[in-house]
Amino acid sequence: MDSQTAGFVTCLLCGLLVAATGVYMLVTGNPRIMHGYHFASTPIEKWPALARWSGAGLAACGVGCALLVPVSPLPDWLSIVGIVLMVAGLALTLGAVVHFNGSLFSFGVPGSGASDSSAPRALTTGLGIVIALIVCGVTVIPGSMMIASGDPSMLHGYHLVNVAADDLPALAGWVGGGTITLGIGLALSILVGFLMPGRRPAPLWMKALMGAGLALFGIGLAVTLGAIIHFNGSLMG
Repeated sequence: MDSQTAGFVTCLLCGLLVAATGVYMLVTGNPRIMHGYHFASTPIEKWPALARWSGAGLAACGVGCALLVPVSPLPDWLSIVGIVLMVAGLALTLGAVVHFNGSLFSFGVPGSGASDSSAPRALTTGLGIVIALIVCGVTVIPGSMMIASGDPSMLHGYHLVNVAADDLPALAGWVGGGTITLGIGLALSILVGFLMPGRRPAPLWMKALMGAGLALFGIGLAVTLGAIIHFNGSLMG
């Protein structure tokens, strides 16, 4: 399997997972597959609306992710469509949470708070672990492969068009390291978010781990994009 096909398969599997989550919420009107703090302040009668709007956003994100690395004979411009769908879907999901919940993270527990209606702890924990492992797999493995091989060809072609041949190993190292960092940070944030107890406020150490995970994600993303811009001259070539 070449790097282009591997990237396509990775994005397709990740996209299917996200899209399936969105479709589940669209069909059931049940938002409890999300973190509890995303609907803790949402009146229970508005849960179906929250689930369907945020589910539509996640479905769009999943489709967009699946289109990020098209393979022949699919046209290259599908990757641009994928980026647009991902950004639009994420905006719709987060906007729905803010609209119905009052904020993205709500740690107060009103009369119908998440502590009384969240998914069973074992199910929530298991789902968090599975998603965190998948996120690690689709980021840490490709990042490690790029560092080990010195080959950044897993990136889109427009990230490499202006990169000098002598700089390819350095680009692979920086992008690989950034990808590993953002993957670990995102996985940590997801895992901690699912493990947070229903009671509010959440333990301080869990909040600290969540903050550390988000910080790692931001640093890794900045390193990845910054390396592409530095060696390629621009993000899109």
